[in-house]
Amino acid sequence: MTQLLQRRRLLGLGGAALGAGIIGGLTGCSPHPLYAPGAFGNSDTQAMSVQAQLREVQVALLPDRTGQLLRQALQSRLEAGAAPDYTRYNLSVSFNIAQIGLGIQSDSTITYIRFIATAPWSLTEQDSPTNQILVSNTAQAADSINTFDNAPFGQELETNTVEARLADAIADQIVIRLAHYFTVSGRKLEQGHNKAPA
Repeated sequence: MTQLLQRRRLLGLGGAALGAGIIGGLTGCSPHPLYAPGAFGNSDTQAMSVQAQLREVQVALLPDRTGQLLRQALQSRLEAGAAPDYTRYNLSVSFNIAQIGLGIQSDSTITYIRFIATAPWSLTEQDSPTNQILVSNTAQAADSINTFDNAPFGQELETNTVEARLADAIADQIVIRLAHYFTVSGRKLEQGHNKAPA
């Protein structure tokens, strides 16, 4: 019993030391939440500039109910409560949610469904004659539900809830990536203006 207690004590000390090391390592990283002050840069001016650029993004129409969920989620995050006076960029997104039946029983019934959402997207400038892509990527998210026996209405409600969560997760990823793009582009432009003439 004594040896067991000693081993648990050592494991506890090791876990605490590991946790302290991780926290100490993260302290130097200075992560910035997307919607927190300073999320888009080191100054209020830069943050306002990036948010203004996000508001200038027009989201292309998406088909089906799930596509509308994603478009609404994107518009809500991009506009951040203030409708734009005009738009400058086009955001094109293709949204698909695949369902995979798992937990198959001996009678072939499915007890668990895995949802995998995939959304390739690209950003272009509206005034560009060549329609050149400024930035593009693919957002992915996953979720799951248990199936209900003899409860189709409850199953449909759960499916709708999962699809809404997936749309929110995909929208978060896309907006974070766009904010990063505008932040980096702004820094490059600022550095170019601050260069001394040769």
